[in-house]
Amino acid sequence: MYKYVIRNPIHICTLNLNLLPMKKHFVAKKSIAVFTCIAIFVMPLLTGFPKHAYAATLTDVSVSLTNESVSSTDNIVITFTPNTAISSGSILEIAYEEDSAGPDGFDGGAQLTNGDVVVTGTNITSSTESDFADGYFKSTIQASANVTTTVTITIDGANELTNPTASGNFNFSVSVDIGGAGSTYDYGAGLAYVGDDNDVEITAIVPPVIDMELYQTGTDSELVDPNTCSLGTLSLNHVKDCDYDLGYATNNTAGLTVQVERDGLLDDGLGNDINNVTDGAVTAGIEEYGFQITDPGAGNCYTTLTSSYDDGSDEEVPAGPANFFITDATCNGTTVGQSAERIEVSHRASMDTNTIVGSYDQLVTYTAYTN
Repeated sequence: MYKYVIRNPIHICTLNLNLLPMKKHFVAKKSIAVFTCIAIFVMPLLTGFPKHAYAATLTDVSVSLTNESVSSTDNIVITFTPNTAISSGSILEIAYEEDSAGPDGFDGGAQLTNGDVVVTGTNITSSTESDFADGYFKSTIQASANVTTTVTITIDGANELTNPTASGNFNFSVSVDIGGAGSTYDYGAGLAYVGDDNDVEITAIVPPVIDMELYQTGTDSELVDPNTCSLGTLSLNHVKDCDYDLGYATNNTAGLTVQVERDGLLDDGLGNDINNVTDGAVTAGIEEYGFQITDPGAGNCYTTLTSSYDDGSDEEVPAGPANFFITDATCNGTTVGQSAERIEVSHRASMDTNTIVGSYDQLVTYTAYTN
């Protein structure tokens, strides 16, 4: 008798061959034996292997670090919401990046104990933790009823995990063996954010903006180019004047400065001019000319405006650039070309019997810049 042993991962079958004198009988016995072996070998393949059903993906796994600094040691909170109701006896498996193979991972996992991890949630009455290793542990929960709402896993005891030594985004995976039967699983993953690798700093620079416009007095209508302030025909008996508004705005917290200068005297281009005022007041019957700020406005820049031209006296228009007024705060404007802050400027002139007949003019120029 020959004895053949056929092995597979699950079963061993034995084939006995009786060497009978008659070839016919030998073949028959061999065939029956082989058929029996094959049947024994195949049946477990068809009926005996356990199967795992992966029920659903956990889509809201969240990992929160009390201290996100590198190399810090503090509590870690992992939360998720089951997709399949978790029954008592279910086993949670937590896997995370650890540093045994290098610096990029959490340290101290193997030193955790049952008292360092707590699992809480509606209907969860207790949990028992086990199989602690670097990067892994299990938690078996007991529940009074199925758990369908948020489950919280807190690592915060005498022993805690230490954050990686370099900033980064580190994986924490959660697997739930429903009922502990090993047949149905929920699973998902979240990230622990150490340092600022998940932050994007958005930067912007706001440049200074400044605006200055000349308006018809008391209106939002700008002077029409060429900007003209007409004194009209001078008189021996009256002081003639003309007015306009100067609008300004800036976003500069230090405010702005407006300067003024003339191109020459108020003259006729033939060598004749009207005298500049010298006594602070243009008076009828006396040849003199000057200007002043007659209304400094009432906007938010009014209280910070300083000028030697707003004291109620008439002044000579300066021959060279001179500070007309200064503010030391932001001055609100609406849009470019529509300055919200205004001052009113008045030019005044008079003549005497010796003033030469003619057409007189002067160009006054304003410039502005941020402080």
